[in-house]
Amino acid sequence: METSVWGAAANVEPAYYHDAAAKLLARTDAYNFYLSRVVTEEITAAAAPVRALIEGVIIACRPAELGVTSDVLALADEYLRRGIFPPQYGNDALHVAVASYYAMDYLVSYNFKHIVRVSRRELVKSANVILGYNTPMIVSAEELAEETEE
Repeated sequence: METSVWGAAANVEPAYYHDAAAKLLARTDAYNFYLSRVVTEEITAAAAPVRALIEGVIIACRPAELGVTSDVLALADEYLRRGIFPPQYGNDALHVAVASYYAMDYLVSYNFKHIVRVSRRELVKSANVILGYNTPMIVSAEELAEETEE
């Protein structure tokens, strides 16, 4: 799960994202939740009051932490080299690389500008096929929360 979803669940992202993020995170019976060092570093950089809110949500959910290995960094660099992500969005490439490297089923994000985009999903999928990595479904919390209702 990417940083924006943790922020939404803590109600620090736009309010209209909160309900779906909170609903999704309440589904520990249906999903295992993960985060990476990239997420924890982004949260650490937030202002103290915001950081405390997000950390409270993370503590309550107890996600497993996925490491950012040299292979993950190399995969993110490959996404940047191929132009899938612009150089200034290296952390976005890292979020996707972590999910791909660890063969996650989903990468949940509210970053619609850089991550949750049809064109970006297709570019990531093409690169991952060539490089031999799994491609997670890149979705918003709403999309995944709706799956649990059926």
